[in-house]
Amino acid sequence: MSTVTESQQAKEIIRRWNNEGWSGGKYELAYEIISPNMVVHGAGGQTVGMGPDGLIDLIKTWRTAFPDGHMKIDDLIVDGDTVAIRNTWYGTQQAEFYGIPASGKRVAVTSVGIDRVRDGKVTEGWGELDMVGMMQQLGALPIVGPGAAAKGEEAVWGETASGAADQNANAPETKQILARFVKALAAGDEDEVRRLADGAFADHSPGFGTTTLQSVLNAYGELRLAMPDLRFELDEANMVGEGNQAAVHSVARGTHTGDPLYGVDPSGKEVVWTHSDFVRVSGGRVVERWSATDTLTLYQQLGILPSGG
Repeated sequence: MSTVTESQQAKEIIRRWNNEGWSGGKYELAYEIISPNMVVHGAGGQTVGMGPDGLIDLIKTWRTAFPDGHMKIDDLIVDGDTVAIRNTWYGTQQAEFYGIPASGKRVAVTSVGIDRVRDGKVTEGWGELDMVGMMQQLGALPIVGPGAAAKGEEAVWGETASGAADQNANAPETKQILARFVKALAAGDEDEVRRLADGAFADHSPGFGTTTLQSVLNAYGELRLAMPDLRFELDEANMVGEGNQAAVHSVARGTHTGDPLYGVDPSGKEVVWTHSDFVRVSGGRVVERWSATDTLTLYQQLGILPSGG
């Protein structure tokens, strides 16, 4: 089992990667802290090569297009050798980005990442970001879907509302509450969701534009009406919990056999996308949630947006 020292080392390595690599453009840092065999499980619909060179190429793509770009660390928790992070990327597009000509537009892009660090190197990562919202901010995608950017709202997390940490919380209990909450949402068990959510619950999900518990229930309800077999497969083995905060990555699946979704008629096809939740718990209930979803893949599979070439 990892010691506290190893956990803190893992947290600091991820902090360095964001501050010095993403924000500072110190590409050579990848050879120091990224394993040659690092596996990237997802990056919001982006294709990312493995190992240090793949991560360097990813950062160069962003930093070339957004020379003033910087990655703000909004929160960072650790559990053993695994770190969960919430970020916001800010930048002004001054060069081509994935085929999108320079627009001069400034963007804010939220993301949630889970990374494993072993022997001082990042060996595995799961990442989600609001890529659709970002492309809509750049004017490169049609204004479709329920996201904050599609509504003309600022696609950021917003102010934290839950205040100080719950000193009585412990990580195993927090992770259990998060798992129950995500499963209840996916199953449409509104009674259980309300039992698990605090009365002052606040939501931060720019990809789905949800801010309150009722808006979250409505968003999941819309997904279930379109995909009656909707399910979220939680990666519970890689959950991260520290005190009263926890994060989990999921694979969402559903067959579009029900109602139209976001203006698209049912196709009868299975849709598969990925999702991450990051929560704060107090008094045994979820008081605040931040989520990031690969809506780009979701929209492409639904037929709302064309698939990438």
